[in-house]
Amino acid sequence: MSTWRILVISALILGGWSAPLYGQPRGPMRGGGGMDGFGMMLPAVLRSVNLTPEQDAQVRQILASHRPAFTALWQQLRGIQEAMADKLFAAGTVLPGDFTPMLQQSAQLREQLLQEALKVALDVRAVLTPEQLAKAAQVKDRLRALRAEERTLLEGQP
Repeated sequence: MSTWRILVISALILGGWSAPLYGQPRGPMRGGGGMDGFGMMLPAVLRSVNLTPEQDAQVRQILASHRPAFTALWQQLRGIQEAMADKLFAAGTVLPGDFTPMLQQSAQLREQLLQEALKVALDVRAVLTPEQLAKAAQVKDRLRALRAEERTLLEGQP
């Protein structure tokens, strides 16, 4: 799995999974996202701060060190989702309570994914210089303003 792919997965976890699963818009352009969409901004922000080759290597190492945890958590979550689909489409009566243990497991795994993604973001942040952090803050503010403008244009909401 490529470095940027892991980073994007981390971003998606931080940016989109803290929104409700169903019935609410999600994602960076839909108003969802944890930490004000920080996770979705991370790859763009990192590209904008011009990492040195040494910093790039550090970021790659950080991502590589978290890869096994992400892989294990994703596999567990996928298994729960498959079990829920199997139960939903099985013959016989299915009641909401039949899904409670799986939903609880799923919520715990999602929380673990959020925690792992936050660790990645904090570890990556620690690699940046004060000047890069200042540049990142500017890019974050600009991306936030652009998202707000897009919401206003597309949805007619401020």
